[in-house]
Amino acid sequence: MIKIFFTLLLLNSFFAFQSFAQEFFDDFEIHYRLGNEYNNRGMIDEAIAEYKEAINLNSSHPNSYNNLGVAYSKKRMFDDEIRSYKKAIDLDAAFTEAYFNLAIAYGSKGMVDEEISTYQKLINIDPENLEGLYNLGHAYRAKEKYDESIAAYKRVTELYPDYLNAYFNLGVVYGQKGLLSEEIIQYKKALVLDPNNAKIHFNLGIAYGEMRMIEDQIREFKEAISIDPYYIKAYKNLESVYRQKGLIEEADKELSKHNDLAKEKR
Repeated sequence: MIKIFFTLLLLNSFFAFQSFAQEFFDDFEIHYRLGNEYNNRGMIDEAIAEYKEAINLNSSHPNSYNNLGVAYSKKRMFDDEIRSYKKAIDLDAAFTEAYFNLAIAYGSKGMVDEEISTYQKLINIDPENLEGLYNLGHAYRAKEKYDESIAAYKRVTELYPDYLNAYFNLGVVYGQKGLLSEEIIQYKKALVLDPNNAKIHFNLGIAYGEMRMIEDQIREFKEAISIDPYYIKAYKNLESVYRQKGLIEEADKELSKHNDLAKEKR
């Protein structure tokens, strides 16, 4: 009964919006706003139809194409999505949101070179765009362009010094380059911002292991487990370190904990 009542409320508010729109907006605006309303409600086919009607009435409105692209993305219609964002950019060469969305769409199709190029265009327009710079770091990393990835993440930390994920990913890329001391520095910076982050402690433990700093490695794995008792990988890695040190009893205990958690997850 409650669900039916809630549905009726939604429908009533939607029909009220339609009546209001017909009274106060022109035809283009009605279709565009209905498209947004449908999009927000997850009624994607209806949203696409309304955006297309809006574009038929006004083909020079970049937001219509951008929002149409967003609707296409929800249906994973990537080619149509990309065409829509490109049209939005043709109409507004400084439309940063469309550039960002286009880059995401390229990434979804595995077109990483195009993704990188689009983020670069976005950053040329908006040099301090946090998401653009951060995602550019990811895209460069996917292409194993580690120096470029590091530069992008570093720029994020310069502009946004409290952005935890940039330090974490800097650590990851430094590790991929074999620059273990730099990797550890970045994880420590991340821990200053979030000392109770189990994943960072775990990665720091891995880095210490690569440096043969075994006691530090053990400490970090233990810290990860104390923060997240269900961090199954930490138990397994801790077991491995203990076994390498000849601490068989301790190793068996950690293996048992790992196996118990693995059974729970089945």
